Amino acid sequence: MINSIADTTIYISDFAIHEPVTVLTDYIMTSLCIYFYLQLSRIFKTDNATKYWKYFYAYMALSSFMGGCSHAFFAIHQGAGYKTFWLGMQALNIFSVYCMQQATFYSVLQKSAKRRYWNISYHIQLILSVIAVFMFHNFLVVIINTAIALIPIMIIHFKNSERKKENLWIAYGIVVLFITAAVNVSKLTLHKYFNHLDLAHVLIMINLSVMFVGVKLKALQSA
Repeated sequence: MINSIADTTIYISDFAIHEPVTVLTDYIMTSLCIYFYLQLSRIFKTDNATKYWKYFYAYMALSSFMGGCSHAFFAIHQGAGYKTFWLGMQALNIFSVYCMQQATFYSVLQKSAKRRYWNISYHIQLILSVIAVFMFHNFLVVIINTAIALIPIMIIHFKNSERKKENLWIAYGIVVLFITAAVNVSKLTLHKYFNHLDLAHVLIMINLSVMFVGVKLKALQSA
């Protein structure tokens, strides 16, 4: 399968880098997630929720890095090399979403009478989604998994914002993330060198940053 996005390949000597802006935004996301992970790691005492938020940012860093590699090094999106990076990126994304679910479980769901059922559903979703990634080889698996996981997480954090205002940051961060769905569906391209993938990556950076404000505030309170 040949990549249908406009060819913007740049060359450093004889070395080709495909989709350079998409690669750059992926690597900026990687750096941003590493920074957030390190910031949370500096908090002296962390609860389980904060621990899973740290894992979320760690998995997102790895996922973004592998996604950037899949864009940078493969003009033709097929073969073992490309699939290793592309499917690896998807699997890591699935695990990052699971960590968000666990962070929610250990924070806002601890007093819920249905917390046991929430946790069971999280584990079932993780297993089925990882299997689906390697079975279907379709990014739609990641999109569906993200929607199933994050819509309830967003609603739960909105509902619990009266008890802890910090939850609003996480909820609104997820709202920003869902705007990326519209960008990807419409394939909104502002320029040949700034296509819908690049715009979606910028929105994800905003999403990650807004959520981090709430996550860090909650972590400092529990320390």
